[in-house]
Amino acid sequence: MITTMRLRTNRFALVLLALAAGVSPAAAQDSGSFISALENPSMETNYILLGMAILQTIIILTLSGVMKTLGGNGQVWIDYLKGRKAGMVLVALFAGSSLDLQAAPVAAAAQLSSQSLFWFLFLANVVLFILIVAQMTVLKGMVRTLTKPTPEEEATRQAEPDFADVILSKLTKRVEPEKEKDILMHHEYDGIRELDNVLPPWWLWLFYGTIIWGAVYVVNVHLTKVWPDQDTEYLLEMAQADEDIKAYLALQAAAVDENTVVALTDAAALADGRSTFQEFCKACHGGAGEGNAVGPNLTDAYWLHGGSINDVFRTIKYGVVEKGMQSWKTDLNPQQMQNVASYILSLQGSNPPNAKEAQGELYVPAQPAAPDATSDENAAGEPVAQLVP
Repeated sequence: MITTMRLRTNRFALVLLALAAGVSPAAAQDSGSFISALENPSMETNYILLGMAILQTIIILTLSGVMKTLGGNGQVWIDYLKGRKAGMVLVALFAGSSLDLQAAPVAAAAQLSSQSLFWFLFLANVVLFILIVAQMTVLKGMVRTLTKPTPEEEATRQAEPDFADVILSKLTKRVEPEKEKDILMHHEYDGIRELDNVLPPWWLWLFYGTIIWGAVYVVNVHLTKVWPDQDTEYLLEMAQADEDIKAYLALQAAAVDENTVVALTDAAALADGRSTFQEFCKACHGGAGEGNAVGPNLTDAYWLHGGSINDVFRTIKYGVVEKGMQSWKTDLNPQQMQNVASYILSLQGSNPPNAKEAQGELYVPAQPAAPDATSDENAAGEPVAQLVP
């Protein structure tokens, strides 16, 4: 009967807590409205908090009644509160504070502003919730005290093997020490006797499992071909690896900017750059980059905004608005801008017909580092001439 009472009490308390928790989502449907409610709380929010406070007060009074019923003549309280001074303080607060908290929000509602009332009700709900948690803790301890087993039941429980011992016994089939004489073998070596123990069931299960798995593997791989064999699986993994590499390179290409861009020379990149050039750049720079009345010639060594791959990429990306060239960073991705910049540089020296006159300054590409011999001569104080093509 006591066990039934404990189950019903716990179930009833959980239902009450679930009802209290279920009201809270109505206070704010999303995080934005919740923040707005904190900054400028409406009376609807205050009414919801007031309702929550009243509901929690009812829960406290209900739990107090349950605790009073379980306490009976007071012996359960005495048994539970032994050595629990903090618990005695909480129990003393339950009876006095519950009724005050029930009436406090209503009395203060007429005297406080909307925002002050909101925070007052919020704090009242927090305090009420803490009281509910404390009551649940005390109630749990009282139920545990009521269901404490008698010495005879405790002795019987200790004599019975626990769950772990039962599982270990089934997994190992171990023999108790007092029964080892039944499996003692009839030979002796240097005073050592051998026990005829059986193989552990867990080991046998693994062994049988490998046999079953081997049969399943043969049927699915070699007979029905449902699963790929090792050669096919290798080819599939290599194909997946190629796809992963392409995806990785695509991500790296997307990370290209004017500081990390390099000129590309492979045919695929230049073909893609030419296609982009014909679609977006031809109108202002001509089909062969010869220039026209709008844009400059892109095939000579003179540049208005720098002739390195970094300069060309930067010009394409950000444009030159004051001269009528738009920014292409919203129309082209970094890979496309790199390809078209590389294609433009590949037009150097092509000398197309009807080329526009040179504009800007002569761009001389930076030369690679000088060889060691030149470095030695420079270290000796002799001048080193800069080669200009």
